[in-house]
Amino acid sequence: MRRITISLDDDLVRLAEREVRRGRAASVSAWVADAIRAKARARADLVADLEELESREPTPPAIVASMARALGLPRGTILKSMKNRRQRRARRRAA
Repeated sequence: MRRITISLDDDLVRLAEREVRRGRAASVSAWVADAIRAKARARADLVADLEELESREPTPPAIVASMARALGLPRGTILKSMKNRRQRRARRRAA
């Protein structure tokens, strides 16, 4: 485990502390780590869902652009990720 320092809005700090007081998290650090994990999972799930859709029919450019904005990532990163996952899946099927 590694210790880091972060800055949060006061509202987020109060929310995290309230979650700890109510027993929903062991500590503020645990609450923040859970939030980071949840965001990473949500992004991975979204890309997997999009991959599945892409395998049925190509994703229109407007949808890719919308996904990129929602994820805060460049459009090229979304396209590359979808392509890389399709290639890995194809290799697994061939093995």
